[in-house]
Amino acid sequence: MLLSRVLRLAITVVVARAFSTEDYGQIALIFTAHEIITLFMQRCTQVKLVQAPLEALAALCKTTYSLNWLLGLGLLLAQCVTGFIIATVYDAPDLWLPIALLGLCHLLMPIGMVHAALNVRQSKLKLVAKIEVSQTFFEAVGVLLLIASGLGIWALVIPKLFAPLVWVFGHRSQCPWRFDRQQAGTDWRSILRYSGNLLVVDGMQVIRQNLDYLLVGHFLGLEALGLYFFAFNAGLGIATTFANAINSAFLPHLCNADSHDAASARAGRYHNGIRMIGIVVGGTVVAQAAAAPFYVPLVFGEKWEAAGSIPLIVILCLTALPKTMFESSSQFLRAVDQPKLDLQCHLKLTVLLVIGLILTVPFGLTAIALSILATYTLGALLMLLICRRVSQLPATIVMA
Repeated sequence: MLLSRVLRLAITVVVARAFSTEDYGQIALIFTAHEIITLFMQRCTQVKLVQAPLEALAALCKTTYSLNWLLGLGLLLAQCVTGFIIATVYDAPDLWLPIALLGLCHLLMPIGMVHAALNVRQSKLKLVAKIEVSQTFFEAVGVLLLIASGLGIWALVIPKLFAPLVWVFGHRSQCPWRFDRQQAGTDWRSILRYSGNLLVVDGMQVIRQNLDYLLVGHFLGLEALGLYFFAFNAGLGIATTFANAINSAFLPHLCNADSHDAASARAGRYHNGIRMIGIVVGGTVVAQAAAAPFYVPLVFGEKWEAAGSIPLIVILCLTALPKTMFESSSQFLRAVDQPKLDLQCHLKLTVLLVIGLILTVPFGLTAIALSILATYTLGALLMLLICRRVSQLPATIVMA
């Protein structure tokens, strides 16, 4: 995971030095549109396979495989429409084609989604990390070579389009499952019912992760969006390295799908995970925030310091800790079969974040970043209290 983030950081450095703030704004819109759609693909059907009892797994795999293909086709169409809307609203017709082409990724993912879920279910975390690093390496090398060739924004789009092939072949090669027409399936509606709350939660996560980009680009312009997008990647993007590593392992660790752990055991695992987050992620974000005035001009170039990116980077970097605590606590609620409660927590956080963003947009980028930090801090504290109640752990333990 760390190597993967180092490679992504290398891309961030090269892109920051190669493109202007306005170019960065266009890049932000392209990948925001893609991420909006991709989040629905990532966990819509996979979580059910991770949590399902062993006796129901074979039937679920067959039905999920078919649903994944329908989902991929639907998301391809949705991304084409999203690209058209963004190109029209932001008066940037050149953005539609790269956004639409990136939608083809959704036709590659179903080939390996069941295999990836089964690998996660079996806690093959080293394998998952190796595949992620390989995919990131392929993408990073492609970006660097194409930037050197002078392809501009397309240097970021083309590798992103083909990189999922590495992910697909990596997971399929390490999982024996294959689609069997003779295998009986299961009721597809049960999968969608289970995934319904998760889809809404993911939809709200899409809003939280991308609404600020859309508002900044619309009200403050592409140049301001470019500065904000750079600060987000150089700040929060780097700080979430350890957080992503923790969260990728957290749900299967909590579920332990093929065993019969007591609720108290899951609560204990959750408590230990939150403590690790406080130590690892907390220490990382504080160190990075303190070093920002030194590494930004040295690594990314003095133009970004002159543009005023350092305060934004510091604020967004600090956001990583409460954001990770909230997301890890959300994993715990899913593991103990509390999807409705999880949905309520995400809904409240999303409403608070939307209100904060709308109120602070007129006051500039720093105000927006502060509202995000304040909202996630409040959301994390409330989520910790809720998880304490669900797990029935003493307050002194959960808040340690």
